[in-house]
Amino acid sequence: MRINYKFTSDEEPTDEQLQLLMHEVSIEAKRKADEANERFNAELQELVEKAKRRKLKLESDSK
Repeated sequence: MRINYKFTSDEEPTDEQLQLLMHEVSIEAKRKADEANERFNAELQELVEKAKRRKLKLESDSK
């Protein structure tokens, strides 16, 4: 459900509108945090794989 309120209005939002707004904001914040965590974990995994390959190469070069 979307709220129909403009913050430029001269009227204060109702408690119900504020509650709904905060609910929508929390959903959006969680979605963005989940996306950021997914990107971070993918980048971290890539760095781990690069480090493993580098270690294997160093070990094979030192033999």
